[in-house]
Amino acid sequence: MAGNKYSTIFIRFGGADRDILMTQVMMMKERFKSFVVLMVENDQDKKTLDANSKLFDDSISIADEDISDAALEYCSEMNRSKQDATFVGILSDNGKKLKDAGFSVKNPGEMAESYKKAMEMLENMVVNPK
Repeated sequence: MAGNKYSTIFIRFGGADRDILMTQVMMMKERFKSFVVLMVENDQDKKTLDANSKLFDDSISIADEDISDAALEYCSEMNRSKQDATFVGILSDNGKKLKDAGFSVKNPGEMAESYKKAMEMLENMVVNPK
């Protein structure tokens, strides 16, 4: 999958809209045949993982770990390409460590906003066809 920044997708929900983000990740997973890893920080993440086992291929518990280091270690241990990986989530260093390693880093809030705009455009096209 060389050149496919979505071969491995790491998800850290934080305060993001889970429904929208899971919809987007599900579409990416299907389109790019991605391997999706959930970064589990709390009970809500555990519930999301349990309820969506078809979306997530693996998970990492990150209770006391540096999130970037956990993703980098996972790639090394599981022989996943860092250059073909995407991290979706908010990081304290704005993703610098992961970007330096070759990752693509996406802000879940920006992804949700983009999704909402696209849905509005589609709705307008259906309601007001030209």
